[in-house]
Amino acid sequence: MTQNKIDEELVCADSLVFCLKHRHGCHQVDVRREENDPPDFWITVNGVLFAAEVTSVVEGENYHARGRKLREDINKTAHQKGCLAGSYALSIKREPIIPKRNSDEWHNIIGQAISFIEATKSVTSTEAFALIDEGLNKLTIEKCSAKGEDVGLLGPITVKWGIEIQEDLCHIMNERIIEKRKKLENKGVHKSCPQIMLLLYDAYGLGEIDDAQKALLKVNGYDWFHSIFWAASFTNRRNEISPENPGREGMFLYSQEEKWWRRPQKD
Repeated sequence: MTQNKIDEELVCADSLVFCLKHRHGCHQVDVRREENDPPDFWITVNGVLFAAEVTSVVEGENYHARGRKLREDINKTAHQKGCLAGSYALSIKREPIIPKRNSDEWHNIIGQAISFIEATKSVTSTEAFALIDEGLNKLTIEKCSAKGEDVGLLGPITVKWGIEIQEDLCHIMNERIIEKRKKLENKGVHKSCPQIMLLLYDAYGLGEIDDAQKALLKVNGYDWFHSIFWAASFTNRRNEISPENPGREGMFLYSQEEKWWRRPQKD
């Protein structure tokens, strides 16, 4: 991993390990990265070997390329000024109006972000600071970790509600499950290690855990996997596997191990 890029696979693995140890009381959890993936990791839980494959559930990649460009410009400027000490998250919630690149408003937002980064160099983490605040539509920046030197992007997304979120998640999960199952079967991973975990990385906060659980249970073939885990929101918790990366909260959406999950109530 380069110092300036979050390793999503390690963030996912750490989220899983933390959940197993601290939520479910698994005393012995070991992780080994597979260089010739799939799978991405081999994980031993209380003496039982699991293969673990990571995939992202990103939606709306074409929504305002300006969001990605803004993050790039803030990150570049912070590096040029030498003020970046830690991992920061630029978060776009709903659809705030992002100004045109290189406009006065664009440079004003960058200036605010750099001032915030400079003022928070010596602290470990912060609450979100609003760069654009239009009620429910917001652009914020926060410090997630004292480790690393990067400004990451936690958006943009268009917030949807209830059944719309579940329908979107259903479609994305179905694609990911088909894709990953085919990849694992082609290599014969399921024959050497039938207990396979699928780790879903929700990079942009696409949905709440409850929505994700309900969506998954509508997808055909999800139970081919032993367990399906959801790595969701960033947290101030230290990343134990790779301290240079931020930590994430996570939870099982499904598992053949009954102690690890609970079927959600029907709507």
